[in-house]
Amino acid sequence: MNQTVIFFLILSFLFNVLSIFAIILLYLRQNRFARAEQNVNKMVKEIEDIFSVYLMELKEENDAFIKKMKAGRMKEASPGEKAGPETGQPGSETKQPPETEETAELKSDALIQVSANRAYRNAARQISGEQSDGQLQEEKSLLQKVNDLQQNGYTVDEIAQKLNKGRTEIELLLKFQTGRG
Repeated sequence: MNQTVIFFLILSFLFNVLSIFAIILLYLRQNRFARAEQNVNKMVKEIEDIFSVYLMELKEENDAFIKKMKAGRMKEASPGEKAGPETGQPGSETKQPPETEETAELKSDALIQVSANRAYRNAARQISGEQSDGQLQEEKSLLQKVNDLQQNGYTVDEIAQKLNKGRTEIELLLKFQTGRG
């Protein structure tokens, strides 16, 4: 009877140790997941900040462009106004009511605004396309480098060290590459 009690005590102790070990493993996994989620949120915020700064810079450039266009139109309008009276012909000076000049100016302002908006949208589309193309090219070149180094007999650790990347990142690249092929 004494031996069975000792056996059950040892068995109970082993189960307790295993359960504590399992709890520790689950806790570590949960912490890793929480850190990864925080990193992703941080990266998303950084990307949003970078993009908003870029949009603000683009808007400032567009505003400067609009001002230059307006200044250019005013310079073009100034010589035209001076040319009429200099001809010396009576009646060559055309008098337009102030409302017509204001509406013409509003129309030109609207056209400038529309063209600036189009240019802004086109530039944003081009840049987003260039960024995705650039990222794709960078990923391909990294994958090619990893494959070349692996074919030359380098280990995963050596490849990671040569490319200044993490060991896990190299392993994932190799796994995804073998999964595709």
